[in-house]
Amino acid sequence: MAPSLDEETAKKVIRQVEFYFSDSNLPRDNFLKKTISESDDGMVSLALICSFSRMRGHLSLGDVKPEDVSDDTVASVAETLKNSTFLRISEDGKSIGRVTELPKTEEAIKQSDERTIAASPLEYDVKLEDVETFFGQFAKVNSVRLPRHVADTRLFCGTALVEFSSEEDAVNVLKQSITYSGAELELKPKKEFDAERAKQEEEVVKTRPQAVSNRKEKAANAEPQYPKGLIVAFKLKKISAEVSAEQNGSHGPVSANADVSMTDGEQDKVQVEAEKTESEVLKSVEDTKNHEEEAGEAVAVTKAEESEDAKESSDITTEKENQGSCEEKTTIEVYRNNKDVVLREDLKSIFQKFGPVKFIDFKIGSESGYIRFEDAEAAQKARAAAVLTEEGGLTVKNFIATLDPVIGEAEKEYWNLLRNSQDKHRDNFRNNNRGRGGRHNRGGGRHFGGKHSRSRDNESGNRPNKVQKVGAT
Repeated sequence: MAPSLDEETAKKVIRQVEFYFSDSNLPRDNFLKKTISESDDGMVSLALICSFSRMRGHLSLGDVKPEDVSDDTVASVAETLKNSTFLRISEDGKSIGRVTELPKTEEAIKQSDERTIAASPLEYDVKLEDVETFFGQFAKVNSVRLPRHVADTRLFCGTALVEFSSEEDAVNVLKQSITYSGAELELKPKKEFDAERAKQEEEVVKTRPQAVSNRKEKAANAEPQYPKGLIVAFKLKKISAEVSAEQNGSHGPVSANADVSMTDGEQDKVQVEAEKTESEVLKSVEDTKNHEEEAGEAVAVTKAEESEDAKESSDITTEKENQGSCEEKTTIEVYRNNKDVVLREDLKSIFQKFGPVKFIDFKIGSESGYIRFEDAEAAQKARAAAVLTEEGGLTVKNFIATLDPVIGEAEKEYWNLLRNSQDKHRDNFRNNNRGRGGRHNRGGGRHFGGKHSRSRDNESGNRPNKVQKVGAT
């Protein structure tokens, strides 16, 4: 008789396999749908299911193929899955399927979208498990997807798609004011997110350079592509009590609606300061290299992406852990009205006046950080507004924030460090085979030396953040 799984492992296995066959995942999972359609009885080999990356992690199987999964393991999993009311086991205990028929694909996806919301901004290295646990406080969560950035698929786009168990739950959450990691979230229905993303994709297609016919020559000569003019470095300088009093009087911070157009002389001033501080910014970026290299997985791909290899279904299910959010809220509440402590939301309230802010790289207690805008025009407006003030910067509580653009080699280095840390951690995930896996973690992927890549893991080990990445809108 096959050994029984321990209670914790059994719960994870049931939840994982139920997700594979759920209305949330199956309509979007071409590989699993194809496997089911090719089966006479609509069942799937349990050995195949056990070979999926997240299942391998739950069962501590290592990097095994379906044919390498032992009969004892299949028998143990089959016995465990008999406790699921959603799944059915074949008579020989070697295959698994749904109890009910899957609704038509179009209808299933439509229903899934109606109970899904888009939440932003989130940190570039946010863990999927943390997002699910956080929103689990408000309603039951079916799944979480973290789409990639349209212009750079190596980066997480900053918006999470959270599917709840019912449309009513989704509507109720949309009505709430929710703060995550110090930033107030913008919540919208998924259909609005899809419409915005479609426009972004059109813009990317229009601006994307034509492919070079000789791919080898392109690879040898092409410079790494990265967005230009989006990043502004800031330094916080404490102002005296007298200056602070003046700021609260007639010399308030520059309004977002103020005219920030510059004369030729003022433009020269901004350019001179940019050139003067470029080396300083580059040094600051270099200083972050150690902690950046230890950063967690920066890009978690959406579970809805179609599988391209014949290995595994998409999934992003997690074990919920109700912790962390209370501490975060407590910290915000303690320092919200403290004029001597700058929070990320304080910075957000100032900089978003000039345009959409994508991320705020800042940790409480730090004297400097970075603002990443969504477009270069917003970054230019913020810098111009700071230069035009008498204080030479923007007022943030009892501090003056002086701004410097991150340009040239400093800008290039910033993006390189960010992307290198993402690639390094992605490789570590593949080697360590941690988490529940998915589209880019099946024993060798397109980005890791194999033919295809399918991991959807978004686990990011703990790191001593010098500059904490936080999304903002």
